Amino acid sequence: ENLLMVTRVIQPPKCLISRCFSSTGASSRAGIAFDIDGVLIRGNKVLEEGIEAIRLVREAKLPHIFVTNGGGRQEADKAAQLSRWLNCDVKPDQVILSHTPMKALVEKYGSVPVLVGGPERVLDVAKTYGYKKAIHISQVVKANPHVWPCGDHQHDDPEGDIVDLDSIRAVLYMHDDDNWGRDMQVVSDALLAGMRNRGIQTPLYFSNPDFVYAANHPLPRLAQGAFRDALGTVYKTLSGGVTMKYTSFGKPNAPTYEFAQMAIENQAGGHVDVVYGIGDNPDSDIAGANLKEGWRSVLLRTGVWDGITNPSHEPDEIKDNVLVAVEDILDGKI
Repeated sequence: ENLLMVTRVIQPPKCLISRCFSSTGASSRAGIAFDIDGVLIRGNKVLEEGIEAIRLVREAKLPHIFVTNGGGRQEADKAAQLSRWLNCDVKPDQVILSHTPMKALVEKYGSVPVLVGGPERVLDVAKTYGYKKAIHISQVVKANPHVWPCGDHQHDDPEGDIVDLDSIRAVLYMHDDDNWGRDMQVVSDALLAGMRNRGIQTPLYFSNPDFVYAANHPLPRLAQGAFRDALGTVYKTLSGGVTMKYTSFGKPNAPTYEFAQMAIENQAGGHVDVVYGIGDNPDSDIAGANLKEGWRSVLLRTGVWDGITNPSHEPDEIKDNVLVAVEDILDGKI
């Protein structure tokens, strides 16, 4: 995923090169929250408008952050990756990943066993956040291959101690994974263990509600929200008709925007009058920005939204790409 390619860098008009904030341009008390996928990159390619848009924002010294429903890594790692992609120095405190708001749950679950879902590297993320007894789904299966009898690991020797799912006090699904069958089995076991032993479903948290996302394929691809809905169907059948309960972080949910507002204001050194939320997904980027007081939503045609059908959530502005959006913000047109 580091092998992103830029086929061409747009050369901006000379009038933009010297542009900075003025009384006729964007408010000096404004900020921008950029989505990443479908805005600055798509699949394994940097969108050619993205580098120039970020250069203009940095030249104008406009506070800006990157708010994504992606994740699965440390904020510092994502900042380093963005720095390489965008040819600039992105700081970790400018990055809000889908699971960043899960830091707030450490006070409740930091010292008890929690089950973590996503690529195996999310276990390190969870432990860095402060979840001292975090256990990854893969560890459950490696310790007892019979938990998921459909994989090649059936012929492997058990690895590690058997995980008692009755001890799990919460499930944190921190990023999309590519082993839906295994994850549905283990997470269902953990949720039902709570019902069986404590009379209540084990609390379940998702980092990302997106049903689809924009990738290299011309059509949107299934994301964590699709896994959540599939898991809910499985759980309802296994539990005899009980609806699965869960809490979701990530856009468009309020905790993500509270983190984003604090990050913008910390960078600005105080209150900002308006934050422009630029994104490609009406159901996450636009819905979330519309609900946050002091934010204006800007929908782009470069990602999930096809640019033809009426968006499911009406944005304040629609722009062809991120460079056009940034130019209009800096010119005070939106």
